[in-house]
Amino acid sequence: MTFPKLKKSLGQNFLKDEFYISKIIESFNLKPDDTVLEIGPGGGALTKRITGRVKKLYAVEIDQRLIDNLEDKISDDDFVLFNEDFLKFDLVENIQEENIKIVGNLPYHVTSPIIFKVMELASEVNNDKLKIQSLTIMIQKEVAERIVAKVNTKAYGVISVFTRFFCEPEILFDIPPEAFFPKPKITSSIIRFNFTTGNGNLQKVKDMKHFRSVVKTTFLNRRKMLRNTLKAFIDDPGLITTVEVTKRPENLSVADFISLSNEIYLL
Repeated sequence: MTFPKLKKSLGQNFLKDEFYISKIIESFNLKPDDTVLEIGPGGGALTKRITGRVKKLYAVEIDQRLIDNLEDKISDDDFVLFNEDFLKFDLVENIQEENIKIVGNLPYHVTSPIIFKVMELASEVNNDKLKIQSLTIMIQKEVAERIVAKVNTKAYGVISVFTRFFCEPEILFDIPPEAFFPKPKITSSIIRFNFTTGNGNLQKVKDMKHFRSVVKTTFLNRRKMLRNTLKAFIDDPGLITTVEVTKRPENLSVADFISLSNEIYLL
């Protein structure tokens, strides 16, 4: 298997292990009538196995050097390739179908922004043009473990709260460094975010910007009690009744943070 020249600034690592490539494709749960959007197809290891199995495949690749290679490898009429930065890509404008599954092998340095972009779009109340069913991606194992971390654990933090605000994430399996070229120093994980069952959290929050601020501010000093960190929002945190201010942020569930945020916002 030959690979294009790497561009270090994009954090490129190409899959080479056929066993894990097949296992990843299986984890996508593809159906003949699916519309799929692949983020960062790279050398096309996953792309060429998705085409022909689904109704339509869109792919967004930031590296211009890989575009010609992908177009040469895949001539399927149902394949549409965009040479764009996914973080700037307008899904609603460019995706014609209403229901899509998003998949990909994400560069580790842009993992969180991409995940949050997809989650927010999937949860938008007024978005009737595009419905995202799921996001199944490969990311750094350490990040995946923080995403699925439970309340009252050391790994539980901002990304855990924000992710569970939108959906219930699930780690499917790990992928060793040996499955890539070049070989990275870390283990990767395949994680799935399922959006088909909404939790209604977006409708429960009085102000999303305020909610984000409360979560981030409290976790900046995660070892401090809430009665200390919440002084950034309220002069007397003792007035708060929705949660115990002697707790620390890792002790609060998503529902607790929603209640806390709403109470402070209305004070």
